[in-house]
Amino acid sequence: MNLKKLLNLQKIFMLKKLNKYKFLILTIFLIIPTFWNMVPKGIYSMQDFHLFRLFEFDKCIKSFQIPCRWAPDAGLGFGEPLFNFYGQFSYVFGEMFHLAGGNFINSIKFSFILSLVGSAIAMYFLAKSLWKNEYSAILSSLLYLYAPYRAVDVWVRGALPESFSFILFPLIILTVEKKNLFFFSLLTFILVITHNLSFVMFLPLLLIWIIYRKWFKGFIGFVIAGLLSAFYTLPVIFESKFVNLGSTTTGYFDFRAHFITIKQIFLDLSWGYGGSTWGSGDGLNLSVGLAQWIIPVVTLVLLFVAKKIKGNKEFLLLLVFGFIYLLLTHNKTAFMWEALTFMKYIQFPWRFLGIAVFCFALASGVLFNVIKNKFFIGLVFILLTVYSLLFTVNYFRPDIWYPVSDNYFLEGSEWDRQRTASIGDFWPNFGHKIPDTPSDGTYINYFPGWVGADPKDGLIPSGNVEFKDTPIRKLGNIVSLISLLGIIIWKKKLT
Repeated sequence: MNLKKLLNLQKIFMLKKLNKYKFLILTIFLIIPTFWNMVPKGIYSMQDFHLFRLFEFDKCIKSFQIPCRWAPDAGLGFGEPLFNFYGQFSYVFGEMFHLAGGNFINSIKFSFILSLVGSAIAMYFLAKSLWKNEYSAILSSLLYLYAPYRAVDVWVRGALPESFSFILFPLIILTVEKKNLFFFSLLTFILVITHNLSFVMFLPLLLIWIIYRKWFKGFIGFVIAGLLSAFYTLPVIFESKFVNLGSTTTGYFDFRAHFITIKQIFLDLSWGYGGSTWGSGDGLNLSVGLAQWIIPVVTLVLLFVAKKIKGNKEFLLLLVFGFIYLLLTHNKTAFMWEALTFMKYIQFPWRFLGIAVFCFALASGVLFNVIKNKFFIGLVFILLTVYSLLFTVNYFRPDIWYPVSDNYFLEGSEWDRQRTASIGDFWPNFGHKIPDTPSDGTYINYFPGWVGADPKDGLIPSGNVEFKDTPIRKLGNIVSLISLLGIIIWKKKLT
C-alpha cells in the first residue's frame, strides 16, 4: 500500500470518528461561553473564599496531613478544624493543578471551569443513554448548563463544592441506568465528601429512581459509600459538638429568611451580584429559568396530544420531582422545614433550584422523541440553542475583575479578610471567644487532637505541639481505607 492510499484511509478514519462524535464536539463547543470570561489574568469577585481554602488544603497535603483536618490560618490565625467538617473533594483537582505548576488563582478558575464542562458532558451522556437521541442529549446538556442558577453558583456566589456536585448528579443516575455498583458506590461517596448538603437534597430523587428501576443492589451501594466516607462522616457526627455550628443556622443563615416567591421562581429575568435577603428583594437571580420549566411543560402537553404519556414514565417522574423541589423553595412548605429539623442546615431553601434544574433539563430531552419530523427537530433544536445562548449567556460574566496575582489575597488586609471569613462556623467552643485581632502566632485554638500542651481557656501555646487524629478519626480512616481496598479488589464483582 503506497503512502497516498494510507493517508486517504487515515483521513476517512478520522472523518468517521469526527462524524461519530459530532454531537459531543458540538456540546463541548457550546460550553465555552460559560467560562470564556475566566481566561484573562486575574480572578473575578465572588462571595465565598475558596482561594484561601485551597491554600489551606495545599498546606495539609504538603505536610502529609491526609485526610485534611486542620486549617492553621483560619480563625484569624488561631486555626480551625475547617476540613474536619467541610467537604474537601472539590479542592483535589485544584490542588493537582497547583502541584502541576499553576498558581492558586488559576487553580481555582480551573476547578470552576471543570465544574461547568464536566457537568455538561455528564448530562450529555445521561440524556443520550436515557432518551437514545443525540439531539436530546445536547438539549438536556444546554438546559442544565445555561440555567441562571448555574451562573449564580459560579459567577456570583462562587460556590465551588455545590458547583462540583452538578457533575455528580447525572453521573450517579447514569450508574443506576447501567446498574454499575462499583461506580455508583464510588460516585455517591464522592458526592458526600464534596457537598453533603447536595447529597441530602439529591437523595429523595435517587432513592425513587433506584426503586423505579428495581435495582435494589443500589442500597448496597449506599452502605459501601457510607463506609468509604467514614473518615469524614464519623468526625462530623461525633465531633460537631466541639464547634460552634449554631452560627450556621441562625441569624442570616436561618432558612426562614430565604424562601423565594412564585414570580422569582418562574419569571425573574433580573440579574445582580448581591445577596439573598428577607422577602423578594434579593440581589441575585433565584429563578429556575424560563426555558428550563417551559420546555418540559410544553413537552408534557405534546405527550398528551400524541397519547404517549404512558410510555414516558421517566419523564413524568422527573417532572413531578422538579416541581416538588421548586415547592420546597417557597414559604408554603415552611412547616416541612420546621418538622424535619435537619433541613435547617441547608440554610437557603433556594438551593433546591439546583436539583430542580437537573430534573427539568433531563426531562426536556424527551421532546425530540415526540417530534419525529427531521425539519422540525432541526428547527426546534436551533431555536432552543439560540435562546439558551442569547438569553442567559450574559449571566456568565464577572461583576468585578481583579487583575492580580496570588499575593494580593495572601498578604495584608485582604489576607486578614480571607482568614476572617466564616470565622464563627467552625470555631472551637472550648472557652476562647472569637477574636477581633489576628493571632501573633504565640497561641492557637485547642481542639481534640492537639497534643504536647494543656489547653487554657481554649488556647494552647503554638510551640512543641502536634495535631493527631482522635480515636474516632482513626476509626474513620481505617474503615475508609479498608473499604477502598475492598471495592478495588472486588471491582469485577461489583460491575
